[in-house]
Amino acid sequence: MNEIELKNTVQKAQRAEQLLNDPMIQEFIISVRGDLLNKFESTALDSEAERLAAWNQSQVLKLFLDKFTKQIKAGKAAKLTLMDKINNNISKII
Repeated sequence: MNEIELKNTVQKAQRAEQLLNDPMIQEFIISVRGDLLNKFESTALDSEAERLAAWNQSQVLKLFLDKFTKQIKAGKAAKLTLMDKINNNISKII
C-alpha cells in the first residue's frame, strides 16, 4: 500500500470508529439486537421459518458490525505502517 492508500485507510477507520461509538448508533444497535433476540425467543418451537428469519437478520447485523470492526483494525495497522515509514525517513535524515 502506498502512503495515500494508507492515509485513506486510517481516515476510513477513524470515521468507522466515530460512527460505531456514537451514542445514538449504540442505542440503535442495542435496540435492534434486543428486538431480534425477542423475536427469536418469542417464536414457537414448531415455527422454524420464523426462527430462521430472526437468526438470519441477526447474522446480517453481525456482518454489518464486523465490517466496521475490520475497517477499524485495518486503520490501526495502516497507522502503524505509516509511523514506521515516518520513523525510517527520520532515521535516513539523521
